Parts: sequence; C-alpha cells; structure tokens
Amino acid sequence: MALLEVGRFAKDALAHGDGAVCAVFSRSLYLQFPDDRFACIGDRSLGRGPLNALVSDWPAFASLAPGARLRLSTQGAKRWQAPRTVRPACGPRLAARIEALVCAASGCAPHEGLGGAIAGDSSPLLRHARPAMAALDRWLAAPRRAAVPEPAHALIGLGPGLTPSGDDYLGGMLVALRALGRAQSAAALWRWVSARLPGRTSAISGAHLAAAAAGEAHEALHDCLAALLGARALRWSDRLERLGRLGHCSGWDALAGALAVARAAR
Repeated sequence: MALLEVGRFAKDALAHGDGAVCAVFSRSLYLQFPDDRFACIGDRSLGRGPLNALVSDWPAFASLAPGARLRLSTQGAKRWQAPRTVRPACGPRLAARIEALVCAASGCAPHEGLGGAIAGDSSPLLRHARPAMAALDRWLAAPRRAAVPEPAHALIGLGPGLTPSGDDYLGGMLVALRALGRAQSAAALWRWVSARLPGRTSAISGAHLAAAAAGEAHEALHDCLAALLGARALRWSDRLERLGRLGHCSGWDALAGALAVARAAR
C-alpha cells in the first residue's frame, strides 16, 4: 500500500521492514518494530505527526488484527517535518497570548485528563497531579542546571489514554522547551523522564515522548504553539477544536504542559 505522508520517527521505524500490529482503532493502527520503534498508520483524518504514516486507502488496513505483520515502503511518500517556532513572543506580548488561551479554553477543556489546568479547573486527577505539576513549575523557574524534582515522577503513566495524561503533559513541556530555545532544559528533562519510563507507562507512550524530546509532536499541538509563542497572534477556536480530536484527551494534556513552560518564560 502506498503511503502519502510520513513523519520522521515513523519513517525510521518503517525502514526496519516488517512490523507487528500491536493496537487497532477505528481510524488508525500501530505497528511495532525492534527497539520499541512505532509507526501509526491511518488516513488523512489522523493528521500529521512524528509517528504518523498516512495512507490513501485506510479500509484496506481496518481488518488487520493485533499480531498481524505488515511491511510498508516509504518510497515516494512526502516526509512531514515538525515546524519550528520563530521569533517567539516574550514579556507582555506572551502574557497577553497566555490570557487569550486561558479565556478560549475556559469551559472547553475535557473534564478528564489534565487539560483543565489551563483554565484553572479542578478534577480528581488534577488534584492528584497538582504536587507533581507544582514541582515542575518550581524547576522551570529555577536556575538552568537545577535537578528535576523527584516528586514529578508521579506524572509518568498517570491518567487515561493509550498515552496517559501525565505523559502527554510532559511531552508538551518537552516540545515547548525546544520551541523556546531551552534545549539544555529539554535534554535534562528527557534524561530524567526516560530513566523512569520502564514499568510505569506503555512503550507507545515512550515513543511519543522520545519524539517530543526532539521537539516533535502532532501538527495540532504545533499549531497551538504557533498561536501561543509565534510572531503573530492567531485565533484559538479552530485550533482547540482540532487539538481536541487527538486521542482520549492527549491534545489538551500536551497543551497544558506547554502552557506551564510558557508561563515560566513570561
């Protein structure tokens, strides 16, 4: 089957040859390769991302069951590369962007997950996560060489979804740190997170976190980062609607993590 477009991490995975179907959903499936590499196969409605490989004929894949093996060629497929934020907003301009996001998110964020933190909502999961999130806020505000606080480990594997909410929150932080030019902080956070992943979360979630550590996530999150951090202010309504289609509540969880980084950069 021909691929239309493929993300960098998916292309690297597919280069290993046959992959085993390990998870199947209504519009996508995951192929697993050696060394816990993954590619997510789906139609254009899946959207572009570092692990995504888009096909023109999704029904041809829909009947595959876990355990089936599949080989896909990336020859002729367009490679998708995550955009880079240029001339990020700062100071009063960034503060105004943050306020606009909070207003737009009010009443829109799902009750599940950690996205409610954007507008100051509360839920049992958020109350459980607050100490870990506060520890990371202190780390973001500390000198650049400060160690990641150990209480933050409570976020790893926390919450619902194939990629748990706490993982998505950390992924959003990693992408935003890269977008704001804090590469050393992103690398330090990833070293800390990656050492604690085994036994706490899924291998698929770990693969998404590895992509986030390189500054890459789904295009919907990058679109939101452009509105939050970019040179021009952009409307939120359509962006948040697209973000809400990601996973169980993954998009909102990741945006909450990215916002924590932006707030520390004001």
